[in-house]
Amino acid sequence: MIEAEKYIRQEDFDQLEVALQDYLDEKIDHNQLVGERLMLGVYGQWQENLCMVRSKLPGGDLPLSYLLGYAEGLDAIDCMETVHITTRQDIQYNDVPLDQTPKLLRLLATHNITTREACGNTVRNVSGCPMAGACQREHVDIMPYIESTAAYLVRNPLTQSLPRKFKITYSGCEADCAQGAIQDLGFVATRNAAGEPGFKVLAGGGLGPQSRQAIVIEEFLPEGLLLPASQAVLAMHDKYSDRKRKSRSRIKFLVERFGAEGFIEKYREELKRTVAAFDTDLAPKGQWRQAQEDAPACGHGAPRQITAQHQPGRFAVPVHVPGGDLTAAQLRGLHDLLTKLGYPHLRATQDQELIVFNVPEQGIPALAKGLEALELGLVEPGSDVVACPGTTTCQLGITSSRVVARLLNGGSNDLTVRVNGCQNNCAHSDIADIGFYGKGRRHFGQLIPTYAIRLGGSGMAGGDLAFSGPEVPAVRVPAATKRITDTFAEQREEGEKFSSWSRRVGPAFFDTLLEDLIQVREFELPMLQRDHGDSTVFKVQSTGVGECAGASIDPVDKLLLDIAYERNLRDAFAAKRKFKEAAESMENVFSLVGRALLIASGAEEESPAEDQMVAAVTAALPDDPATAEAYAERHAAFTAWSTDLDELVYPKLMEETDAWLKRARMSCRTMQASRNKK
Repeated sequence: MIEAEKYIRQEDFDQLEVALQDYLDEKIDHNQLVGERLMLGVYGQWQENLCMVRSKLPGGDLPLSYLLGYAEGLDAIDCMETVHITTRQDIQYNDVPLDQTPKLLRLLATHNITTREACGNTVRNVSGCPMAGACQREHVDIMPYIESTAAYLVRNPLTQSLPRKFKITYSGCEADCAQGAIQDLGFVATRNAAGEPGFKVLAGGGLGPQSRQAIVIEEFLPEGLLLPASQAVLAMHDKYSDRKRKSRSRIKFLVERFGAEGFIEKYREELKRTVAAFDTDLAPKGQWRQAQEDAPACGHGAPRQITAQHQPGRFAVPVHVPGGDLTAAQLRGLHDLLTKLGYPHLRATQDQELIVFNVPEQGIPALAKGLEALELGLVEPGSDVVACPGTTTCQLGITSSRVVARLLNGGSNDLTVRVNGCQNNCAHSDIADIGFYGKGRRHFGQLIPTYAIRLGGSGMAGGDLAFSGPEVPAVRVPAATKRITDTFAEQREEGEKFSSWSRRVGPAFFDTLLEDLIQVREFELPMLQRDHGDSTVFKVQSTGVGECAGASIDPVDKLLLDIAYERNLRDAFAAKRKFKEAAESMENVFSLVGRALLIASGAEEESPAEDQMVAAVTAALPDDPATAEAYAERHAAFTAWSTDLDELVYPKLMEETDAWLKRARMSCRTMQASRNKK
């Protein structure tokens, strides 16, 4: 249960409403609204004026009262008819009209549900093994650590302007079912040689176009140092991560930049300072127990079968939620069912399912029957299929991942299947038995919706990232999945896992296995040019941001978003009297404004060198000398200030610069509109 006073404050909603009204009154453009809404869990979708609203559930803990709150939100707001469970154990709404977002946030707050910092470049939901407090293998119930870490870092000045998002997870035993290896920071409960309780600490992991497994930065850390260690790694991220290149500003790139030894050295430097300043009264403490090491691990993010708890006579029952979606009727029905049966302990899992705890064996049939009446049910083999939103709502989606995922099955061996609509890996294809990510590929000059296959991945202890398999047209993904699962069932050795089998047979085996599905012949193009759930011919729009079939963001819009982000960073740094860093953010602002003016004017989209930007803008705006001169003037004033970083000059300089920025944004909009009419 969250600490309401830490997470929920009415002034947040008041501030968002003011900004939203200013936007509706056309006093500000939508980019100026971004900073306000992101910190409150509100993301824009590719559909105009529609948003995703994400709530935050540390460790996935889901009080039954929240179910009624989510249902009330669905009834009160014109949005998608379901809420959706995410791979970070959150629950979110989609298709929420922008003007209704404050209403939804206020409604959720009355049920103690927070959205604070569920999105944006801050610490995201702190996740953990969903069997926390019940697993026979666990050394300790990790929920007190999850709750303390989340509460300590929310609204923390250090976490309000990070270079990029930051993800933390906890596992209760060495199996690492919460998959710390793919997190920015992972804590794994263990005991040292003397039997003392503590945690192994992993850092620098992450998925995406360049997936990387975390390194071990502490083999053993006493539990009292968890929060200082978290703060130390976050301080490294804040201080050293690349703020100019967003694609390389996750903390995994610091491991690459410094090397493992250099990364650990800098971590220890920061840890020394954070420990010295830390209030030990804030340190979370858990109830450690003797782990049953021969018990089975709960598995990849969640157990896949009814599992005996360490509490005698009690069982954890996984609940299958098709597609991770729940209607208002299902939410209320689940609340009433679990209340009636006396099972108040519910949790969201990383595989977009739910899990009910403390069910006696004789109570399982009644629970199963009640779930079936709600069109839910017990987990069945093959149903471990997870997808990102893809082109349904995501601005970066290339393929309709959610639609094709409904057609897939992991087979009799219950293989994990993960489907991404682009290479950003939000559905975790790199740690799945069978993973896919969407792309566009040309055959005979025509663009075909295609999925690249990833094979044999696992984020648990001892696992490895998936290796690359062949690429298949989107319409053939169900056939490819079935052929792989059937072949594994036929050929595996007794007890052999898919990760071992796939590496034993090797990548070339899958090229041969799927040869006819990979091949594209010209006469097949009409059949292959349509994505699942779409009757139109597939295309990837070139936006200047990347190939993105589901997004309609103009390159100028994207740059204006980046300007708003960098300006927010500047203010955060200045508030902390970090004027050197504030100057770096302003340097980025001038570069982004220059690029936006160039593209809006119809000039080449290639960005000139920084020292040539003023000249390039002047040359590109012969019919608007006032805008070009203002850009040159403000750039010169900033450059002069940045030589000595005079704190007394800063407030007036930024006041004048912000007034200019507003005019520059409107100039971009005017040129953009004029160019779009041509």
